[in-house]
Amino acid sequence: MDELGYWVGFNKVIGIGPARLRALLDYFGTVEAAWQAAPAELLEIGLDRRSIANLTAARKSLDLRAELERLR
Repeated sequence: MDELGYWVGFNKVIGIGPARLRALLDYFGTVEAAWQAAPAELLEIGLDRRSIANLTAARKSLDLRAELERLR
């Protein structure tokens, strides 16, 4: 999966906008690492529980490859 798919995924997560995504990228280094981060790590860097729950739900429900193909 190229990183664009993870960008698309984060775009669909309620509660994670540009500022929070920037913080995630600063901490994890890549959008893929941020997408795959454990909830405990996300909490540790200051993400609120609702945003973590939204991200966790998105990771379970979204098919990033399909979302990316749909946009192409």
